Amino acid sequence: MLKTKLFRGFVLLVVLFGVLSALVGVRTISHRVVAEAQTRVRLDLRSAWHVYDSRIREAETVVRMAAAKEIIEETALRAAWTNAECMARLERMRVNFGLDFLDVVSPDGVAVMRAAPPRLTGDYRVGDPVLSQALKGAVASGTILMSRDELDREAEGLVGRAFMEIKPTPHARLTPKKIEDRGMVMVAAAPIQRGATVLGAVYGGVLVNRNSALVDSIRDIVYDDEEYAGASVGTATIFLDDVRVSTTVRGADGNRALATRVSREVAERVLDNGRPWEAEAFVVKDWYLTAYDPILDPGGRAIGMLYVGILKRPFQDYSRSLIFKYLLISLFALCVALVLAFFIAGRLAMPIHRLVQTANRWHEGERPPPVPTDKSCDETERLIRAFNQMTATLVDREENLRAINRSYMETLGFVSHELKSPVATIMNYVYLLGERKLGDLTERQIKAVHAIDANSRRLVEMVRHYLNLSRIENGDLSPVRGRVAVIEDILQPLLQAAEADIQGRGMRVENEIGADVTLEADRNMVREVFENLLSNAVKYGRDGGAITFRCQPDDAEGMMAFAVRNEGEGVPRERLPELFQKFSRLEGSQGARKQKGTGLGLFITKHIVEAHGGRVRVASEPGAWVEFTFTLPVYQEKEARVQHG
Repeated sequence: MLKTKLFRGFVLLVVLFGVLSALVGVRTISHRVVAEAQTRVRLDLRSAWHVYDSRIREAETVVRMAAAKEIIEETALRAAWTNAECMARLERMRVNFGLDFLDVVSPDGVAVMRAAPPRLTGDYRVGDPVLSQALKGAVASGTILMSRDELDREAEGLVGRAFMEIKPTPHARLTPKKIEDRGMVMVAAAPIQRGATVLGAVYGGVLVNRNSALVDSIRDIVYDDEEYAGASVGTATIFLDDVRVSTTVRGADGNRALATRVSREVAERVLDNGRPWEAEAFVVKDWYLTAYDPILDPGGRAIGMLYVGILKRPFQDYSRSLIFKYLLISLFALCVALVLAFFIAGRLAMPIHRLVQTANRWHEGERPPPVPTDKSCDETERLIRAFNQMTATLVDREENLRAINRSYMETLGFVSHELKSPVATIMNYVYLLGERKLGDLTERQIKAVHAIDANSRRLVEMVRHYLNLSRIENGDLSPVRGRVAVIEDILQPLLQAAEADIQGRGMRVENEIGADVTLEADRNMVREVFENLLSNAVKYGRDGGAITFRCQPDDAEGMMAFAVRNEGEGVPRERLPELFQKFSRLEGSQGARKQKGTGLGLFITKHIVEAHGGRVRVASEPGAWVEFTFTLPVYQEKEARVQHG
């Protein structure tokens, strides 16, 4: 049904675009949620840098204040480096402002005073770039790496805090290094001056290794210690090279994941190429949306990394929630669209359905009323009006054609009927001449008589066919049924009449029909059927070929099936349906080019068989044979008919 087809088309379009929009929507939601979260991480890294830099600025402020103290200036002026009061003042400042060490350095770069125990002095610090700037009269700060010996001289406990056994980490790059004993230190230095003279410098710093307070403050300030499912949403880490030396990231044991390493891809991008990394990454035991920046020393060399990351799971869950809601809305919209499509399909299909029903009724011979119009669609309404106009025109044309055809068939029947007597007279005289009843004939006269005889028989065939056509067209083909012996009444007379033609082509007749086969049919019509099929077999059969007659009881009760086969060129399978059409002749075949005919024999045969309640069929093997099969009612004795009645 058109409605079903339209609805299927609508469903296909709606589902297709619904699925596509759902895929696009799901992809867009997932991408946007992650993209927005990654943007947040990028901003969080900036905030982390503010916290990190502010800690360095604090150290810078402390050393600037210390360098400005009068007692320190007087001590430096007199080079009284053993001044206990000055040393005590430095220690209080170191402790109060949370520095790990606070030193005084002489103008030639020698550490002359250290506030933190064990207060070792005498080592040269001229290689420190931050201190070098201070000794030149400028306040400087930055992040540097200190060796184990340097840490040991600065303050007690720094070596222990810096020391770590590096833990094997999946996806990290290969390294033979097993321990990390260097310290990453935030340092600041300020010159001690009187006028333009640099009397020395104050130098202080904070060790980053195991400095949980530093990374915790970054996490708390940036992420407000937010948690999700019992885990901290945000994390922060400071790397020395590719090793985590200070982190809020927890390992599988719940402890801080110190001494673990970053993945090879991140290390190569950030440490080797000095470029930031912004992407999702697997950090220790969870997926995070991360951002890494290189930490540079005063010389511009990447010595570590600053990292912040947001747990990916909350955004995944949020994305799934949005996707679920989006899919629910999409499913609801899809259902609404399908319901609307169903009603629209019905609305569009109904007038077309009425047109089809009306056209079928016309095809079956009825004359239904005009199709009513509706307001479903302007195009459909115009189509219905055009259809109604067309049917009205067809009615008028059919009436005219019927009148013309009726007049034509009446004329044809009259002419054919009037030709019967003259043709019969001609046939009689031809017979008398051929039998020399009217005297002897010359050879040329005998040939002329044979020609007249052949054309007369063709004329008789034409008259018979046109009379039958007239009866068919006028609906007068009504069998007058009676007992017909097929062999005695039909085949024997026909074969005798066609004997000359059959022998002339060297054909042989094979009859498998029994002498007791009788039909309840119109004798003349049955003769017409067998005569038409025998005539075709003789005309189109192969010289020297066989013509076979067979019969057997049909599947339908009370019917007998007959078959007439001839060996010959046959008929192409695709052209078999044309044989029973009016005025149809297979002009493409070899037989049709040699023989003449009206093209009505098989058309009349079909109508005669069907008028008796039978059916006719044809089968062929091109180049070998053609066979016509038909059924006719079997004759039954009156007593049998009464018993079955």
